[in-house]
Amino acid sequence: MILDLVRRYLHSTESSWSNGISGAIAEFMYDAGESVSFGESATALHAVTDRGAIAVNLAQQPACFAYEDITHCTGSWTQALSLALPESLSRIPANHAITALGADTGAVRSSDRDKQLFDLGLGSELARFCVRTGDPDLARELNSLCGKTVHARGQAILALLQQSSPQRIVVSALGRIEVYTPIPQKGGHTESGPHTHLLPGLLGKDKAVLPPGYSAVMHVYPPHPLHDKYGMEKPFDPVQYHAFQDILKKVGIENYLKAKTAAEGTSGTPAGADSRWYDIARRIVKIQQEELRKH
Repeated sequence: MILDLVRRYLHSTESSWSNGISGAIAEFMYDAGESVSFGESATALHAVTDRGAIAVNLAQQPACFAYEDITHCTGSWTQALSLALPESLSRIPANHAITALGADTGAVRSSDRDKQLFDLGLGSELARFCVRTGDPDLARELNSLCGKTVHARGQAILALLQQSSPQRIVVSALGRIEVYTPIPQKGGHTESGPHTHLLPGLLGKDKAVLPPGYSAVMHVYPPHPLHDKYGMEKPFDPVQYHAFQDILKKVGIENYLKAKTAAEGTSGTPAGADSRWYDIARRIVKIQQEELRKH
């Protein structure tokens, strides 16, 4: 089932993906009509455009958890699938300072495999935020920063990256997302398509929603019935609503499923329901039922 879900959403122009941790994340998506190449083996899949790439490795047989959550927009909600691994399998060696990793032999495109990869050394065991360059001058500057930390030299490093706009690569135990679009200049806006966010002040602020013992490694955001992958509102799509509800019933987080079932049929927190999940489910069910009544 996991392979089928990954394939389905890799081939969907209305879906998006993320890899990384809070404060250091890469996102991948592409638009209708955009040229995209796909590849697949027994345990891995990838997609490549001129703006970015994603590679998903399923060899460790990740679990999949679907859930919904409250969004800052009071008239909507978020929905996602977490590709997760047991905590012991989700960890990768962490660097705590800028580190030269040599040629990026794991690059999705063969033309990038001779370029130099540098880990920014954020210290996370769930994901490495890296930059990649074929420019010898930039490689020389990055080499001179090796051993220094983003926390100590944050402004200088961020300014260098903004000026030079190298490719950004976020690597985890389940694969990688590569971003080729330019880094926005100060005061500029993030372009549509694949992009990254590097906000050192937010590192490690993820909230835990998965069952104990699992770590979310990659996220998939299937087509949403009320907004597109860029967050723009659209008319309610009941087909997309029911499609995700079907997945939720199959691989939803158990505590959330129980809370949502309770919220759909009772008033007040039922005995045994997780109060946090119940409050979220109750608010989401109210919005969803209002939209369904209109249609």
